[in-house]
Amino acid sequence: MNGTSIALSIFLLYWLAVSVLDRKGILEKYNISTFGPLPILMIRTTKGLKLLDVLARPKSYWRIFANLGILLMFAGMIAMFLVIAISDLGLYTSFLSGNMPDPGKYNSPRNIFLIPGLNEFIPLTWGAIALIVTLVVHEFSHAILCRVEGIRVKSMGILYALVPIGGFAEPDDEQLFGTQEKNRKRTSADSHNRGNRRMGKRRKNKARN
Repeated sequence: MNGTSIALSIFLLYWLAVSVLDRKGILEKYNISTFGPLPILMIRTTKGLKLLDVLARPKSYWRIFANLGILLMFAGMIAMFLVIAISDLGLYTSFLSGNMPDPGKYNSPRNIFLIPGLNEFIPLTWGAIALIVTLVVHEFSHAILCRVEGIRVKSMGILYALVPIGGFAEPDDEQLFGTQEKNRKRTSADSHNRGNRRMGKRRKNKARN
């Protein structure tokens, strides 16, 4: 069997095992759900939620951290756009001038993708460690910021499809979206009350005149 046949066999066994466990309710028993055609497993846990309240106590620090993160996100988007645009422009001009670079490991297709183990410059072990650290920090930040704003976090967990591919923090949807709705209603109510008070003053002034 070649590599493709082995990979296909592993995928079919994974798909069959997940489908059987899901139909028998075993996944739900352990607070695991599936989504997508692959399917992808959402493995939840409530462990560590109390730690979030402890970490979220310096609220002013986390709000500054979040605001700085927004600025860095936009800066990163702009930088990435410029890198892609300059790279495409250089490739286009090289193609027109006939000075295409010779094939080598630096422009090999496998090294275009930043996948540990596939990319020759990213070792599998260190790439996996970096991915795990990034996921933990990223999702913990989401969860902590939810607690900073008083939004309950129902669970945290990982996304699994043969191998871990991501993580998640699951906030309370009603609190997350209900907070905006309450603020909107409160604003509308305040505006309505101010309008009523103004109308009342005008009527009193007219009555006096």
